Amino acid sequence: MRRRLMPAIAATAVAALGLAWTGSAAQAAAPADELVALCEELYGDTFGTPNTEPLGACQWDMALINAGTESYAHATGAGVSVGVIDSGIQADHPDIAPNLDLARSCSFITADDPLAQEIEKADGDCSDKAALVDLSGHGTHVASTIASPVNGVGIAGVAPEATIVALKACNAAGYCFADSVTAALRYAGDQGIDVVNLSLFADPYLYYCKDDKSQKAILEEIASAARYAQQHGVTIVASAGNEASDLQHPGIDDTSPDYPDGAAETREVMNNCVVAPAELPETLTVSATGPIGYPDYDLWIADYSSVGMSRVDVTAPGGDYFRATGTVQDAILAATSSTGDIYAGYDALNPFYPGITTTDAGGVYVYLNGTSMSSPHAAGVAALVVEKHPGWSPKAVQAAVQRTATTLACPADWAPLNAADERERCYGNGGRTSFFGHGLVDALAAATS
Repeated sequence: MRRRLMPAIAATAVAALGLAWTGSAAQAAAPADELVALCEELYGDTFGTPNTEPLGACQWDMALINAGTESYAHATGAGVSVGVIDSGIQADHPDIAPNLDLARSCSFITADDPLAQEIEKADGDCSDKAALVDLSGHGTHVASTIASPVNGVGIAGVAPEATIVALKACNAAGYCFADSVTAALRYAGDQGIDVVNLSLFADPYLYYCKDDKSQKAILEEIASAARYAQQHGVTIVASAGNEASDLQHPGIDDTSPDYPDGAAETREVMNNCVVAPAELPETLTVSATGPIGYPDYDLWIADYSSVGMSRVDVTAPGGDYFRATGTVQDAILAATSSTGDIYAGYDALNPFYPGITTTDAGGVYVYLNGTSMSSPHAAGVAALVVEKHPGWSPKAVQAAVQRTATTLACPADWAPLNAADERERCYGNGGRTSFFGHGLVDALAAATS
């Protein structure tokens, strides 16, 4: 979803510790061996180590979905291309570069984007590789979860031999305007990309309401691009959102429009209003869990994750800061951009949250939290299905991801966490619930299906 991750964790630090947050500090990444020792102490007895990479002990998320050495023996995503429609990429990151198709990567940030930096603006001129720069760090993190290789560096992704195509549609300020998102989707179709991940909503509206002429027109453009991509063989995977909303029973939207500043209006939204791309019929939509299985962690659905029967198709690890072990390690560790705002901001918090960032072989890594982090796990599983069944349609690939997921029941005695939590209850039974859809994605089951 739209990036405001750094201020969220910074605010936590300020509130808890009385800090005067400035958003910058000297680099203080935790040594990798210290982080690994911490992860082994926290999670070793519950999750073990899913792969042989140096930071593998910290990947409880991969262990939870059976992505690792055993699943790699059956499928790795080899020959499959995954488009990451996001904030760009650090092309020379050692855990990204081996699997990056730089030639097909492209920035769709437009010249008239009022919040973009000049270097990002390429308007779909794919020869301008400098425009791919990840000034946030979010896109690099998402790509890393999908396809960081098994190369003796950092972590391993769900599909460690898949090819990443960076499709930049989100600017440095964290906005993913609809025109850039639609251009990226159509390009993915034209390029024959197999899977795309969208850990975002298309700005400027969180909910697009069909009874408003201008909102309806923007929504139709996004929907048309999604249909085009799917008709050209692209399996579309997207995050459900971080608003703790029930998408089937929407309530109050006080976010839209989020540009220009101050334009947002508080409005009651009904089912004629939809989040795009999460609620488009072409999309495999993913909610987020924390470290299910950890002793006494009974929340299961991440405290921020949006949900919704017939909206959420599957769930995957998105992290749940502090909820299981009381540490930031309850989030998702993956690569990020060394020049991105996320790393610059989070790295300063190591004295207060040990190991929130680390380095390995010159690459930087950070723990992040969100449905932005759950969606790429599902996209990686989709890549495994495509490898095993290259002739399948996008709908068949999505069905396989759902069919091989591990069914999850509604959490016992679940209740809203606070007044802002619009998830009044978890409902559904059998093979589908409003919180988890058809269940938790399973890389091994998909790789052997």
